[in-house]
Amino acid sequence: MKLITRQISILFFAVILLAGCSKSDDPASPDTGNDADYKGDPKISEIFPSVALANGYIYIKGENFGTKASNVNVFFKSRATSQQIAGIIELIEQSKITVKVPANIDTSPQGNDIVVKTPKGTTTNTTTQVYGITTSAFGNNLLAGKGLIGRVYELPANTAKLPDFATMQVKSMVLAPNLDVPTRSFSDGFPGVPGGLVEWFGIRFDGKLVITEAGDYSFTLGSDDGSKLYIDDKLVVDADGTHGYYEVTSNKVALTAGEHKLRVDYFQGPRFNIAMRLFWTKPSGTKQIVPAESINLPDSF
Repeated sequence: MKLITRQISILFFAVILLAGCSKSDDPASPDTGNDADYKGDPKISEIFPSVALANGYIYIKGENFGTKASNVNVFFKSRATSQQIAGIIELIEQSKITVKVPANIDTSPQGNDIVVKTPKGTTTNTTTQVYGITTSAFGNNLLAGKGLIGRVYELPANTAKLPDFATMQVKSMVLAPNLDVPTRSFSDGFPGVPGGLVEWFGIRFDGKLVITEAGDYSFTLGSDDGSKLYIDDKLVVDADGTHGYYEVTSNKVALTAGEHKLRVDYFQGPRFNIAMRLFWTKPSGTKQIVPAESINLPDSF
């Protein structure tokens, strides 16, 4: 009798154990999220940049993405072959996703569509072609969540100074980790600016300057042709006009620790050279190019 009772007890605990293993919190079981995370099908409103560097990053804006990367997939779908290659989600919010571009992204001229899949549905963005490249004229140091967004504008010939970009139509966009373009032939073009546009164009760069050491800073713009630097919407350096490369240094600027709005306006006039460089001198340092890790993406793009 004792033996039978013992066998029944063992069987009872075995059933309990098996029931526990079948729960959805088993690591091997997919987590489908909950309705609070996904109010509807995912929607894509914007993808940036449209030129994707292998092992670099793209940024997707939209809605209903959820907040858990394990529930979401982002694919680069080749327009040439229809093959889908998964990207790696680095950061995710309900309205934004940062995706690491796969090393084997399709680099054919037809480009790629972006596919976002959540537990609620799948959406494919076909309005923005993402072109894969394996190298970047700006280098390979693009960091997640960091960089300057540049809006490119075509200018009338004989433009003599920076125009009001706010009244003009954007021709294309570029992403730069920082501003360090030493003097180069105009025929080489400005990194990221569409081919053929080598003179009479302007770029407005927006980002956020990250200050870790409060104190007095000075900033230097070096450009060919004109440029202006704004911090927290205040003009700090004015190097406007058509001219060869030269540098203009600001007065001391008192900055608190944290993020500060950063804007650089630049234009290239007539041939023969192009250059755009942004330096700073920290309270306890010497003049150097503002590094990529000290520049965050703007709040909106």
